[in-house]
Amino acid sequence: MQELRTNDETMNVGTKWTIEEDNKLVQEITDNKTYEEIALEHKRTVYSIQLRVISRIIYPKIKDDVEIDMEKVALEYNIRTKELLYNINKLKMKATENKDNQEHKPSKKPIQKPKHDEEPTNTQILEYLKQLDKKINEINSKLDNLEYLR
Repeated sequence: MQELRTNDETMNVGTKWTIEEDNKLVQEITDNKTYEEIALEHKRTVYSIQLRVISRIIYPKIKDDVEIDMEKVALEYNIRTKELLYNINKLKMKATENKDNQEHKPSKKPIQKPKHDEEPTNTQILEYLKQLDKKINEINSKLDNLEYLR
């Protein structure tokens, strides 16, 4: 990355995107500029521009649409279908993890492990099941991601 930053054409690699830069990107995509042209304007790589288009333009439009034709979207935005699917699925996984983290906030007091001869309480069982559910969701998301990569 440091090598890219020393290059005048890619000196913004790894720097935080500004609101103005995001707005400019949306306009440039609307104006049908090529990714190469946009990358030069923003002094970033073509790949980073494509990732930003996926995360800030495409994903918000399609995240709740289960019937979306991803090949059509990939063609519309001139991004390889495999690349689009991979990154959309990554974003969905991240959103799921964030949602799970908010829903399954740990209780303030730690779960008390029962002694060997004691039965676990309903609360302990429920907390354990919630943890299992979260892990299963993570595994399913990762499996879905693998399916898209095939």
